Amino acid sequence: MTPAEACDLVDFWDAAPWPLTRDQAQQLAVDGLGWTTEVEDGVSYLMNTVSGFTVPDVSTIGSRGDLSYLSLDLADTIREVTRESRRFLGDAFALVVREAEIRWGTPVMRDSEQTTSATWDTASGGRISFRLAPRSLSAMFETPQGVELDRKTGHR
Repeated sequence: MTPAEACDLVDFWDAAPWPLTRDQAQQLAVDGLGWTTEVEDGVSYLMNTVSGFTVPDVSTIGSRGDLSYLSLDLADTIREVTRESRRFLGDAFALVVREAEIRWGTPVMRDSEQTTSATWDTASGGRISFRLAPRSLSAMFETPQGVELDRKTGHR
């Protein structure tokens, strides 16, 4: 996925008419992004089948009916961590953060032992994060309801 595509995806979610339930967000993704849903054991799961990743799952986490978070991969998951895979994911992370800085300004950067993240608060009240880990590069959009829930529970 190109840096522009990654930023466009989270811009799409940031512009959504929040609050939305998980089902409403899934339908929005099907209609607006061409993604699909799969049903397993009576539960519908959102899939980013457009980007062609080996694992197309999109995590959707809600609270009290409203969706709080969406998390999706921006590159295929790395099976074996090598110097080349680290370089590839690191370069991809740097490029997506550079594109995001042009759009949203300077991020809050966080480093932990295994991950690096870049985070922006949005005008809608949401929060966008890109996360680099040894095996993955992902994006998370935290809905305005998710940000408020975090605030109330003392996170961030």
